[in-house]
Amino acid sequence: MDSNPLKKSVLLVVIVAIFADMLMYGIIVPFLPLHAESLGASQSEIGLLFASYAIALFIATPFVGALADRLGRKKMLVAGLIVLSATTLVYAFSSSFWVLVLARAMQGVAAAAPWTAGLSLLAEVFPANERGRAMGIAMSGQAGGILLGPPAGGWLYEWGGYRLPFLIAAGIALLAATISVVLLRHLNDTKADKFISPFRLLRSKRVIVIAGVATVGAALFASIEPTLPIHFNEDLHLSPSMIGLMFVVVTLIYGAAAPWIGSLSTRLGHLATIRMGIVMAAVALPLNALPTQIWVQIIGLIGLGISLGLVLTPALPKLADISQEIGVSSQGATFAAYNTAYSLGMMLGPLLASALTDRFGLTAAYTTLSVLFLIYLLPLRKLKA
Repeated sequence: MDSNPLKKSVLLVVIVAIFADMLMYGIIVPFLPLHAESLGASQSEIGLLFASYAIALFIATPFVGALADRLGRKKMLVAGLIVLSATTLVYAFSSSFWVLVLARAMQGVAAAAPWTAGLSLLAEVFPANERGRAMGIAMSGQAGGILLGPPAGGWLYEWGGYRLPFLIAAGIALLAATISVVLLRHLNDTKADKFISPFRLLRSKRVIVIAGVATVGAALFASIEPTLPIHFNEDLHLSPSMIGLMFVVVTLIYGAAAPWIGSLSTRLGHLATIRMGIVMAAVALPLNALPTQIWVQIIGLIGLGISLGLVLTPALPKLADISQEIGVSSQGATFAAYNTAYSLGMMLGPLLASALTDRFGLTAAYTTLSVLFLIYLLPLRKLKA
């Protein structure tokens, strides 16, 4: 990757924007369910509270992608970060459960900006031979936010009360918006030649297949969030704080491996790397339901972290490559399609894993999901490398 200062600025801005979004995504995990319960919410309503992020992201992504193409990606990225800061403040001063749901949904709407406009900027300024590594580095912002969010939220909540985590997160989002304005001030905010709906883009079978990779990767991670903690508690007898640290293993490995995997996929080929990741995920996921010793469990979680990187990191540049090959200039629509698929996985993963676990047990549930992941290798075989 060359030393072009504009490229470095765009990459830094996207990393910071994604980090701010994922920090806010994870910072609420240790304490918001307890706060919602104190407001009289049932367990199913708390589930709706957490699902509203993915639902809103799924709905908003196509529209945000269209606006990014029409108004400019730089403007949309900054606007999204400002909205994220504002919705975070709504959390802090809300005394109503349904206002919390609204804030969580608006957070999902705001998240569409860094994941659509931000990644479109990367695809715009980095050529194909550098795009894989650039997007791999950008994904370290995602892992960093997920990694730091839960422990930071728990510590800030215990130290300063309910509002402090949100006030800090809102300030970080506003700082990210300011950094974006400053670093991108010399970037021409290009627009697509014409508006292309991401749903129109999904008429391409190649786009559908690669967007489906995002669904697989998102479902893989989202499936363990509601199910593994019970296994950790009942079989390994871990406390909530230790359970949080176990989840850190996955995101830490994912974040550390993402830049390396980006370079690997450029050399080895994006599709080959994705296939390798799906096979590894299919092996690692059921193993995580079996261990009765912490060190064995950690090995399984490391496998999940690496497989997540192998699946998700190459999918972004591969989608950008296909977009160019089929003559689509709308990077906003391209990444809107990707993020729509990703948010679909965020919804399906917990639903499938929880339903299968209730009926058949954790090992059978994870094995079933692994078989579904392996089946997805069939459409991938038909794509050209």
